[in-house]
Amino acid sequence: MKKTAWIIFLYLTVAAPLIGKEWIAQVVDLTINAKFDRAERLCFERLSDADSSLQAYFYLSSVLNSKMTHFEDDRDRDRFLAVIDTIVRRTTHRLNSRDVERDTRARLLFYRGSALGYRAFYSGKTGSYFSALKDGLKSIDDLKRAVELDSTLYDAYLGIGVYQYWRSTKLRFLIWTPFVDDLRLTGIENIQKAIDHSRHSRYMAMHQLIYILLNEKQFDRALGYAEEAVRKYPDSPFMRWAYAHTLYKMHRNRAALKAYRAILNMIQSGSDSNQWHEVTCRVRMAEIYRRLKDWANCRSQLKVVLAFNPQQLPAVEQKEYRKARKLMRQCAVRE
Repeated sequence: MKKTAWIIFLYLTVAAPLIGKEWIAQVVDLTINAKFDRAERLCFERLSDADSSLQAYFYLSSVLNSKMTHFEDDRDRDRFLAVIDTIVRRTTHRLNSRDVERDTRARLLFYRGSALGYRAFYSGKTGSYFSALKDGLKSIDDLKRAVELDSTLYDAYLGIGVYQYWRSTKLRFLIWTPFVDDLRLTGIENIQKAIDHSRHSRYMAMHQLIYILLNEKQFDRALGYAEEAVRKYPDSPFMRWAYAHTLYKMHRNRAALKAYRAILNMIQSGSDSNQWHEVTCRVRMAEIYRRLKDWANCRSQLKVVLAFNPQQLPAVEQKEYRKARKLMRQCAVRE
């Protein structure tokens, strides 16, 4: 649930064009709430109904992307990449036609740019950084062209804004030019457009902006959005983690402990279906107890973490496991 170095593409997790179809809103809500199987079924129903548009494929790819991100594995890799290839192939074929109307061309560019962004995000996670950068730049080019054709395509502003911000910070070392413009404020403004105007992507735009504002040390503003997001989606692991992380970064320790306990309850009840998240959750709680000099509770959380087999943990949780071992050594001094 933590952001990665390739978070610039995470905006695409549940991005949606401005098309008022109820099934799309349902897929978005199910994805945000990590109900991936149900979201997939809705997409497959559209495919089985012989929906000839690209929408069903597009939302299926977004669900699979979110699912792999949530579970931190490659269980749907082949299906995901096959769907992405289908989207890119079909949109490119239609874009090459001369009789495509302006608004249709904008949506096609949005679909293709988003699909390339999904693939870039996946490539970045798996260490294929050149492929990720290549697809990422193509993605942003398509999204920029989309809003040139249709300035009301606010989901594209979200993607552009997130890219602009993280390119100006985390990814500066990948841009092979002498100088890189600082587009952080421009990026934030574009994300704000999506929050203010997007029908389907409002809350994932908010989710992204929370982490950006924390990076900018705008803690109060981040907390405002985190509180709104968790009110809207109280059962969403994505929103719960963003809310807890905000409190953690603000050193609001008692409130953060309460927020992480809520996540732990979700994990133990199965409503957060990634059981490995317990490792990260308990390490955060241990760190907070260390701040409070509550060494007994700190050790209690770390003992649970260290009972896991590190060889079975995903990469993110392995890193947290190593942090737990270090923390336990520090706690031992306090015996």
